[in-house]
Amino acid sequence: MLIAQISDPHVTTEGTVVRSLVDTPQRFADALATCAALPKVPDVILLTGDLVNDGTAEEYALLAEALAEAPCPVLPIPGNHDDPLLLHATFAALDVCGAALPDPRSGPFHYVVDDHPVRLVALDSTVAGHHHGQVTEQSAAWLDATLTAAPERPTMLFMHHVPYATGAWWFDYSGIDGRDLLREVLVRHPQVLRVVSGHVHRATSTQWGHLTLSSAPSTAFLSGTGVGDGPPLIVDQRAAPQLFAVDGDSLVASEADLPGLRLSIDMRDLVQDWSTYESVTRSRGPVSKDMFGG
Repeated sequence: MLIAQISDPHVTTEGTVVRSLVDTPQRFADALATCAALPKVPDVILLTGDLVNDGTAEEYALLAEALAEAPCPVLPIPGNHDDPLLLHATFAALDVCGAALPDPRSGPFHYVVDDHPVRLVALDSTVAGHHHGQVTEQSAAWLDATLTAAPERPTMLFMHHVPYATGAWWFDYSGIDGRDLLREVLVRHPQVLRVVSGHVHRATSTQWGHLTLSSAPSTAFLSGTGVGDGPPLIVDQRAAPQLFAVDGDSLVASEADLPGLRLSIDMRDLVQDWSTYESVTRSRGPVSKDMFGG
């Protein structure tokens, strides 16, 4: 199974401060097109929050235009810049999700998708009216019950806020309220292969025992480097969608190429006997140096 992650596209309209720096609708469309052009189209795309910048209907209309070209099902989770009701309405009007999303009027935006070899669990970490994240006792209980229901199923948890300190003080705030509750739940469920998030607009990762947690960089614009007490910058530089190849309980994290033309060298032009090289490498055999030309 191949899972892609796109985070923090911050789609917004003309005339906003963010749009004066970055054409975020186009960059979101580019990220979806990048997924479509992969040698294997992902089975699903996780869209980990801050889909739009100001939570307006106009922004969600722009988001919908791009989502109409999605090459596979897209599973969203709201971020602190989103309006959950408009997010829900946008996906309800599109045939792009492949899952029954929760009604935000009934509670948090938690849900589970059981249609893939990997179980996908969405955990809503948003706090209405605030930018920081929170895992409540009720959310932790829901997650614990959800994971207990399928202890043998390989599982990926996706959320918006990063449940650990990344060094970017302007995003970390207090880390995330209730992160100890989250950790207490996850330590009891070794079937969780990975926890993925967004929010900080940078690629980061950490370990909680056996478990890897990571944040995806924004496909719209990056933040200044947080490690070393860096300045709170918005940087006109985008990142590629993150990729997770899962085979049983084995997970390999990678990333797609950035869109656009670039110089490249085809390895088939460097190897004297490509057919032999390909046969050996596909069978995981040793590669001798004399296979390469001078």
